[in-house]
Formats: sequence, C-alpha cells, structure tokens
Amino acid sequence: MNIKVDINLAAVQIMWLFLMMKITLVGQSVWMIFELTVCMLCTIYVITNIKYVPRNALMLVIALAMSYLVSTLVNRECNGPWITYTGVEFTWKIILYFTVSWIAIKKRGSNNIAKASWNCLMLYWVPSIITVFAQGRNVIDNANNVYFIGNKFNVAYLNVVMLCLLLFLNNERKENCSRSFVLKINSKKIGVFLFYAMIVFIDYYMKAYTGLFMILFILILAILSRYLQFRIAKKWSGFLNFIGKPLIVTISVVASGLVAIILEAIMNIPTIGAYLASIGKTGNILSRTLIYKNLAEIIERKPLIGYGYGSAIVSRYFGPNAQNGLAQVMIYTGILGTFLMLLITFYCCKAGRQSKGSQSAAFLYAIYAFILSATVEITYGGTFFILLAFYCACGWEKKLSRGDMYE
Repeated sequence: MNIKVDINLAAVQIMWLFLMMKITLVGQSVWMIFELTVCMLCTIYVITNIKYVPRNALMLVIALAMSYLVSTLVNRECNGPWITYTGVEFTWKIILYFTVSWIAIKKRGSNNIAKASWNCLMLYWVPSIITVFAQGRNVIDNANNVYFIGNKFNVAYLNVVMLCLLLFLNNERKENCSRSFVLKINSKKIGVFLFYAMIVFIDYYMKAYTGLFMILFILILAILSRYLQFRIAKKWSGFLNFIGKPLIVTISVVASGLVAIILEAIMNIPTIGAYLASIGKTGNILSRTLIYKNLAEIIERKPLIGYGYGSAIVSRYFGPNAQNGLAQVMIYTGILGTFLMLLITFYCCKAGRQSKGSQSAAFLYAIYAFILSATVEITYGGTFFILLAFYCACGWEKKLSRGDMYE
C-alpha cells in the first residue's frame, strides 16, 4: 500500500510537535537533536518554497530574528554557552514559525493546515490530560515539569491553541446561511461543546487561572460572534471592526507592557503594599510582582539590544522572569527588538484584517487572549508568532480569492 505524505502538512506538524513543545520524559540532549533535525528539515522546506513568501514579510521576520541573534551574541560572555545556544536556536525558530506557516497555508489552504495542526497536537494533548489527572489537583507544579509536555502553563497554552483551531474549523458559514439564532443538536456539536467544557475544567483543575481566563475570553467572543450577532448586528460588527484594526492590536500589546508600570505604582501605595506583603508570604502575588520594582533598572542598563534570549533565567539578572510579556521581550532584545515585534504584529494584523467577518476571527481572539495574558505572563513567544502567522496568511488567502495579488 502506497502512503503519500503531504510535505506541506508534515512541515507544519513537525514544527508544532518539535519546535514548540518538549516531551518531559525525553532528555535535553536527545530533544536538542530532534530540534536541530526538524529545524534543518523545515529550513529546506522554506528555501525550496521561498517564492510563496512576500518579500516585505520575509524581511520583517528576518529583522526580528536578527534582533534576537545580535543581542544573544553580544551578551554571550555573560550568558554562557548554553544560553547563547538557546538564543541562536530561537532566532532560527522565529523565521520558521512565520515562513513555514505562511508557505503551508498558501499551498494547501488554511482549513487543511488547521486540521493538520489539530490532528498532530492531539498527540500531545491526550497524554498531557492523562498526566494532569494522574498527578492530581494538589501537585506542586510551579515551574516543575510534572506533566507530559511540561508544567501547567504549557498545558494551558496548548488548550488555548486547541480551542482556537476548533473554533476556526467549526465556524465556517455557508453564504446563504441565515443569521437567526438556530441551535441544531447533533453529535458533532455535542462533542465540540464537551471539549470546550473539558478544557475549562482542566485549567480549573490544574489551577491554571491565567489559561482559564484566556479560554473564557475567547469563548465569550466566539459565542457572541456566532450566535448573538443577529441581535446586536451593528454594534457587534463595529466592535469587531474596531478590535481588528492593526493599530488597535499593536496599541494593546504596548498597553500590556504598561501594566507592569501601573502595578508597580499601585504596589507603592502603603496600604496596598502592606496587604500584598502579607499575602505574599504564601508565594502567590508578591512573588509575581517583585520584579516590577526592578524593571526600569534592568532595562536602563542595556536599553538598545537587551541581555539576549533566555538571559533572565540566569540568577545574576535579577529574577526568574519579568512576569510581563512585553517587558520580557525588552529584556531579551531591548528597544530595537521590541519595536520590530510591534511592527510585525501590526503587519500581520493588517494582512489578517482582509479576512474580517470570516472564520479567521478565532485567531484574532486568540491573539488578544495572549495579549491580555501578557500583562502577568510571558506569552510573546513561539505560539503567539504562529497565531500571528496563521491570521496573516488567512488574510492573504482571502485577498487571493478575490483575484488580488500578494504584494
């Protein structure tokens, strides 16, 4: 029996499985070999299909990647060989996150790529959920890798991606479909609903409340968009049009970084500071916000190019992480890399807006969920970049369907 492998689907699948997540039981050195092998395979795929990537988009991605590389190499003596290697590898991955996604969607279509992504991620999702229940709700997780793909944050973000893909695949409307509220019960819809309920429960069970908020946020937007649009058509359409503007998305990313400054000011209020200190003894809120007091000092020391990717995990650099997505990017790459990250966010959302009103809204909702989560977590990384790439490519796809050109 001949088994045909679609190279486009395979490229996206191995990118998800080997460049985004790590199986806990596999040793670091073995996994590093997997990553390098997949990086080389994906690079060959990109080079042989580079004509499908718009030149201006490619230049933006390379510029962003180079900002990480320059910062990593400049700080190599301080960070050591392992952190330097991690930074160089992440530079490579950034280019692949965008280009592999763009090429695959251009050649095979967003629906096929979303289905392929869903199918391969189920290989990680199912055993991850099994280990969640096997460990129990009171397991001491924190930063420890106690589940199949790491800690509760890894599982929670995987839940968000799975939700986004499922919404995308189940939100396609027929042109003549009525906008009235129609709820037809069938086995497929029951299965989808049960999956929604399950990921909400799993995040609650793991005490991954940031992930739970992200899922509820996406679901609320999706439900309003899908079922209540006929009641608030004008206002809702105006709202979707507003949040879909690339400038608004970019401003939202900036605002997520300003939260750290605002929280620091709030913490300096004596009454609130005393209260936070009292409950901080449990290791909850205070441990997350102490870093905010040092952010200005950290960034001022190397404002232009930052400390290099992964440098914040080194104890001499003031703490485990910035507990804020944009602040972390600024620590890694300085003002230069942060500006380029904002620029590529604007570019991708501008392209993605071409598909407004279509099923690709699921990616926009997920992007906003990661932006909101970035106020207290580090979420401007690989998953965020892939979501941007998917949303961007959906816009190109819609534009091409109207007979327009990429450039």
